[in-house]
Amino acid sequence: MKILHELSWLWETLGIALVAAAVCVACAALIGKAAKKKLSKKLLAVIGAAAFVGAILAVILIARTPMPL
Repeated sequence: MKILHELSWLWETLGIALVAAAVCVACAALIGKAAKKKLSKKLLAVIGAAAFVGAILAVILIARTPMPL
């Protein structure tokens, strides 16, 4: 049980990244719909993967920044 508690930050990070990727894919789909262009599923998958990796990197960089007391 202790290991699950120690890895809780990992699940939070993955959840944040997944939500960020979903928001980016939804925004890309809405932008494509507004431009009246059909976006392929492959392009949406690439956008989602890039957003996921970017969100993971952003969380790691933010976590490394010391917070002032």
